[in-house]
Amino acid sequence: MNVSQVQFSNDTGQVRTVHILKTGEHIDSLEEFQKFEERFSWVNRSEMIRKLFQLRSVTDIRKQSVIAIYEDGRKIREFVNVEREFKPLNYY
Repeated sequence: MNVSQVQFSNDTGQVRTVHILKTGEHIDSLEEFQKFEERFSWVNRSEMIRKLFQLRSVTDIRKQSVIAIYEDGRKIREFVNVEREFKPLNYY
């Protein structure tokens, strides 16, 4: 998924993705992601788009939801309605 942040409209909350490398480094921007894109080739893009739309509908306008995609263990975790300053842990 090449999108690091998606904002759909004024009446929905923010939904963003964060890719987390085995080293624990967070990849938050498209430019950074492109350097490591092959490490996340296992991610189903259609499923990510579905999750983004699903989370959009349940995220409060004052909050954000985060999809954390972990290289280590090939895990994906969703954090719904968290504070804007929220950062997922470096491990799943």
